[in-house]
Amino acid sequence: MIYFLIIATLSLNLYAQFEPNPELEWKTIETEHFYIHYHDGTERTAKLTAKIAEEIYGPITSLYNYKPKDKTSWIINDESDISGGATDYYGNRIEISAVSLDFDLRGTHNWLRNVITHEFTHVIQVQAAMKMGTKFPSLYFQFLNYENERRPDVLYGYPNTIVSYPP
Repeated sequence: MIYFLIIATLSLNLYAQFEPNPELEWKTIETEHFYIHYHDGTERTAKLTAKIAEEIYGPITSLYNYKPKDKTSWIINDESDISGGATDYYGNRIEISAVSLDFDLRGTHNWLRNVITHEFTHVIQVQAAMKMGTKFPSLYFQFLNYENERRPDVLYGYPNTIVSYPP
């Protein structure tokens, strides 16, 4: 039971990462396959995201022979100086920062195009691999066995067998 509570708490914290800050004024661009949510000051990045995302949609979905059932949501965020992206493939959401990682030593590749392609590929490849959909993403049968030796500081003994099977 305690493990369930820990996982549930961590999941709520992860879910909160993708919740837009309510103190900002949010707007949305809707394209054929995406929703791009952005706040004031990030409109240029949001428009570029919409353009690039639509350009990469066909090549990535055809490569994996999979298209998401719903539109993927992009959250464009400029609340920190950290560049990057994060993907919630269960919720079909991606958050990227509006701060670019383009700098001299990185090379000549377009950072925004790279991060959009990278994060959307996560959505497609993981959802394509799910056997039971995003509402019930996985099931594992697991067997654990422990050594007979017991110590007062170890609850069950030392594990000597772990077998996991994803049906």
